[in-house]
Amino acid sequence: MTATDFSEALFNAMSFSSILILTALGLAITFGVMRVINMAHGEMLMLGAYTAYVVTDPGYLGQSFFWAIPAAFLAVGLVGYLLEIGLIRFLYGRPLDTLLATWGVSLILQQLVLLQFGADLKPVHVPEVVDGNWLLAGVAVPKYRVFIVLVTAMCLAAVYLLFYRTPFGLKVRAVTQNRPMAAALGISTRRVDALTFAFATGLAGVAGCIFSGLYTVKYNMGPDYVVEAFMVVIMGGLGQLPGTVASGALLGTGDSFVEKLLVNAPMAKVCVLVSVVLFIMARPAGLFTSKERSYD
Repeated sequence: MTATDFSEALFNAMSFSSILILTALGLAITFGVMRVINMAHGEMLMLGAYTAYVVTDPGYLGQSFFWAIPAAFLAVGLVGYLLEIGLIRFLYGRPLDTLLATWGVSLILQQLVLLQFGADLKPVHVPEVVDGNWLLAGVAVPKYRVFIVLVTAMCLAAVYLLFYRTPFGLKVRAVTQNRPMAAALGISTRRVDALTFAFATGLAGVAGCIFSGLYTVKYNMGPDYVVEAFMVVIMGGLGQLPGTVASGALLGTGDSFVEKLLVNAPMAKVCVLVSVVLFIMARPAGLFTSKERSYD
């Protein structure tokens, strides 16, 4: 592998790992607090990508891509909030029903987007300031991939501050550790559930938004990435945010470097996923062991 190949694989790994981490982080938060497996999470990523398209396309809003990032978080977060208060909160304690219901929601969202925007691919143009490359010691450094890493780092910092430095984060951790006791102390567990679910889906919206700057947007893009996001969550340890970040970085890096070595994307994907499956079989608890929590 030449220096150019290595640098290309490195920056691909950094950007892909960042998108995986943002997508999987929402799943980890949702499962950690509510024990809900959201099969529509991939469609939240898709909605974030279409939000970026609507915000930046001259035929719609025609605004800067930088406005699309907070818009994706708010728009997709609102969808997640409505989904929790309108459907998911009535299915707690029924994991199979929740899984099937959210899978049905994913199909509905796909068809609604298909009806509104059609099946053709939608391009999203990024600003010139983050387009192109920097030349560093003769190596091309993609500006947009560095931008993705920076956005992910800011989101991780926001997650840390929210959950460990705010009263709301204290309530979330209380509900996660002992839901009946938190309710007995006056914490509205349903409100915590709704806002946490909205925040988790908003992160997926941000992931879809920044992802749209790399590839074209399509209505059925969600399932392409949510499977790997689920594997990241399981590999890191269910409900364990540090494990999710670590496993997302490992999976994204392994995928990019194996693809570069094999020069065969499908075979590289198979090799990486088989490795993850073997790891999970050897260590079912994941990188970080989950502790038992109380749920109603």
